[in-house]
Amino acid sequence: MNTATNFAQLLATEITAVEQFVALLQEEQRQLQENEIDALENTTASKLQFAEELKEIGKARHACLSQLGLARQDDNGQSVEDWLIAQGNPQLLQAWHTLQNLARDAKSLNEINGQCIALLSRNTREQLDALTGRQSNGIFYKPDGQAAASGNFRISDSV
Repeated sequence: MNTATNFAQLLATEITAVEQFVALLQEEQRQLQENEIDALENTTASKLQFAEELKEIGKARHACLSQLGLARQDDNGQSVEDWLIAQGNPQLLQAWHTLQNLARDAKSLNEINGQCIALLSRNTREQLDALTGRQSNGIFYKPDGQAAASGNFRISDSV
């Protein structure tokens, strides 16, 4: 099997894996929106597994590109695109564009989901602070609304 054929197969494998990863990120986003916290644990485990798989596929693709003399990674894939154009294979060029678009989608979804998680975490922390009488500036209050002398006030102290 020649290197160009190997590249085409790696590209198809990577596209399938990234499509599945994007679907998983979309499911994670839905779970975040629906506040399905328990389901997120499984999704996070799946994300980590997919990330490792994608890392390995990416390594194989980079090794293949290196064999083709296209190892430079500082051109945002332009040398790969130029090589694909020179091959005269529009399907392979389209597959490369598909992979790039999917990678952008995955990155965007992952960033949005990360922001949602940070927001949920902050909201949870603020709710816990309100329940325990702790303010974000570190001041604690007694049940009567007066500032507590020490930082050891807990919700159980008022029960």
